[in-house]
Amino acid sequence: MAVEEEFEISISDAAATKMMTVGEMHAFVVAEQERLSRPETDSAVIFERLKRIVVRQLGVEPSEVVPSARFVQDLRAD
Repeated sequence: MAVEEEFEISISDAAATKMMTVGEMHAFVVAEQERLSRPETDSAVIFERLKRIVVRQLGVEPSEVVPSARFVQDLRAD
């Protein structure tokens, strides 16, 4: 939900279950921002915003939040 609020998007349950890594979620957010013609579509900026959310929500170190990090196995999300 924090990602949805931060980027003012909706993520369906079906789409959410397919996002296994930070990179997959990042790609989804970037695509949604572009689809909605939002001014903030810079991939690097979006990744940093997403990274802050993941760190805050999961209590992990920023260095752990890389595109290949898997939410459950690597970042210990339930």
